[in-house]
Amino acid sequence: MKKILFHTLVNLAKELNKEKILWAVGASVVLNNYGLIDKPNDIDILVHIKDIEKVDMILKRLGRKKLREKTDTYATKYFYEYVVEGVDIDIMAGFIIKHNSGEYQYCFDDKSITAIKNIKGECIPLTSLEDWYIIYQLIPGREYKVGIIEHYLLKNGLNNINLINSALKGNLPEQVRNRTEKLLYNIEK
Repeated sequence: MKKILFHTLVNLAKELNKEKILWAVGASVVLNNYGLIDKPNDIDILVHIKDIEKVDMILKRLGRKKLREKTDTYATKYFYEYVVEGVDIDIMAGFIIKHNSGEYQYCFDDKSITAIKNIKGECIPLTSLEDWYIIYQLIPGREYKVGIIEHYLLKNGLNNINLINSALKGNLPEQVRNRTEKLLYNIEK
């Protein structure tokens, strides 16, 4: 599956880059990039809102758009699901996660891209591990991923403290804020 997934990602990157779309991969592909998981199950892509219509047209041309089931977890402005070459692809623009004390909006822009991976000559922009540390704390059932990211950051330090500080200015539940501040404290000492 992994080989097919990355083949699909390269083909998709070629199309998105050709159209000069502001995009980046997130979630399990980012964790895989850091060696934290072996096999991503799907491709999660964050897109700037200004590019969502172009992205939708590209993905409908490359594969099949799925009907999305409603969820109480997200209030994302655009959340589309596709199957391309047998791989599930989620596209998010205006990514918002609901939580017990409101909503957290992930601000995706060019500063969200913290690494670029070159696969078979195609540039694949990646979002940060620090951002996914915050996001996974907000999504129910992601404690394992939060734990492995936390362990990695404690061992290797933060590459993007500015993104953590920016997230802390957002609307986060107290337990996420406290856990994140504790991580910062433990890294700094």
